[in-house]
Amino acid sequence: SPGGDSPGLSCDAGDFIEHAEFWGDVVVDGTRNLKTSASRCCEACAKIRSCRIWVWNPDSEQCWLKADERTQPKPVAEGASVAWTSGVLPRRKGPTVKYALAKDVADPTPPPKCLHTVLTSSGNAYMNWQTRIMYQTYLKHAAEPGSVMKAFTRILHRGKDDELMMEVPTMRFDPNQGKCDTWCDYPVADRSLAVAQWSQTTDSMRCSHVMMVETDYIYVKSPSPHILMPPGKAIGFEYSYIYPQDLNMKRVYEEYMREHADELGRSEWKREKFALPRTGNAPSCLNVEDLRRVAPLWAEFVARTEKPEEVRKALGWLRDMYAYDAAALAVGVEHVVAPTPQTPLMAQPPADEKIGDAFLLHYTWGPEIYDGKDEKLWVFDKRSYGGGQYQRGPYELSKIPDPPRWDPAAGLQLQDFFQPRTLSESKLELIRLMIDEFNEAVGKLPRIPKGHKTLEEAQVMAA
Repeated sequence: SPGGDSPGLSCDAGDFIEHAEFWGDVVVDGTRNLKTSASRCCEACAKIRSCRIWVWNPDSEQCWLKADERTQPKPVAEGASVAWTSGVLPRRKGPTVKYALAKDVADPTPPPKCLHTVLTSSGNAYMNWQTRIMYQTYLKHAAEPGSVMKAFTRILHRGKDDELMMEVPTMRFDPNQGKCDTWCDYPVADRSLAVAQWSQTTDSMRCSHVMMVETDYIYVKSPSPHILMPPGKAIGFEYSYIYPQDLNMKRVYEEYMREHADELGRSEWKREKFALPRTGNAPSCLNVEDLRRVAPLWAEFVARTEKPEEVRKALGWLRDMYAYDAAALAVGVEHVVAPTPQTPLMAQPPADEKIGDAFLLHYTWGPEIYDGKDEKLWVFDKRSYGGGQYQRGPYELSKIPDPPRWDPAAGLQLQDFFQPRTLSESKLELIRLMIDEFNEAVGKLPRIPKGHKTLEEAQVMAA
C-alpha cells in the first residue's frame, strides 16, 4: 500500500527471541509506542520499511522499532535477567509504491508553458511545519491572475507516509537511508534520487518547467514568466560559498566523464574549462526535460562523493549542492546565476537589503533586532520555533510577533554576526514582509493537518 506496509513478513511467535535485546538506530521511540504483546510490536515494525529490529518489554509494554544495516544483527544482551523480547525482520526490497511513468504514455503532448513547484523533504516534524507554511504561500500566490504557477508536488523521500499526505500534494519514494525517517546526519543524500525517480513519472508532465524549492522558503508573489528559460538553460541562485574550481569535485567529475562522456554526447568536455555554476538545486528553475537529464546524474554524483572519506569530509554539507552543479555541467545545462538583488529568484532577510525582482524569501538567518542600547527587541529563528527542532509532530503553529516599527532615532541593529550591525529601513521592511506572509499562512492552517480526525491520529503518522 502507499503507506509502506509489507505483507508477507513473518511475525510468527517462533521467530521471537525472548530474553534478548538488540541495538540499532531508533525508528520509533518505545516510550511513545506501547503495544500489548510481542506480536503487535512485530506487526508495527513490519509496517515500516526502514524497521528491521523490534524490541518489546512485557512489563512496560514499550515497543522500540529500530533500523540496522548489518547483514546479521546480533543481540547486545541475552539471558534470564534481560526482560526484552526481540525480533529481526529481513531487509525489504523493491519499491513500496509505484507510479505511472512518462515513458509509458502513448503519443504524449508537450506540457503547457507553466511552472511546477517541487519541494523535497524527508518528512521529519521540523521540515513538516515549514512545508505547511510554504504550501499555503504557494496557494495564495498561484491564485494571482495570470500566474505561471500551475502545479505543486512535495517529493517525500521516506519509508512510510506521514501526517501531511492529505494536506500537501505528495509523491513518496523509498529512501536509501531508512534511518532518516526519524534522524540521520545527512538526510538530503536521498533527495537527488527521489527527484530523479519523480522526473520519470507522469506527474512531471504537467508543466514545461520545474521550480525546485526548500521547505523554509515562502512565496511572496507569483514569478515572472521570464524565468521560464529555453531548453539547455536554467536560472539558479548564486551561493558565494560554492567554489567553481573545487578540486575534490573536479576529481569526481573527471573520473565520471572519462568513463561516460560518450554516453552523454559530451566528447568535447576535455577541451572545456572546469567551472561549476555557483548554485545548488534550490532555488532553481529549469526545463523539465533538462531535469530528466540532470537528476539521475545528480544522484550518481551524490553517491560518488560519499567515498572516499576524505572527499565526503571535505565537501561536507555542501556535497549535495556540488553534485547537482557537476551534473548540470556534465549534461550541458547552463545555469544563469546572480546574487540578490539581481537574481529573479530569492532574497534572504536580513542579509539582503532589498527583494529586487525575487518572488521567494528564505528564513534561514534567524534575525535578532536590538535597540541602540543593545537591548533585544525581537527575534525569529526557525531552529527554536515551536519549541525547537526535535519536538513531536505535528507542531502547533503560532504567529510570530510583529517586528518593531521603523524609528530613525531608535538606533536599530542586528546581532553581532552581521557587520555592520545597522538595521536599515529597507532591511526591516523586508523582514516585515516575510513575517506578514508567514503569519497569514499560519492563520489559515488548522491545528490538525487535513485528513486526520484527532491530533493523536496525526501524531501516529508523524512518528
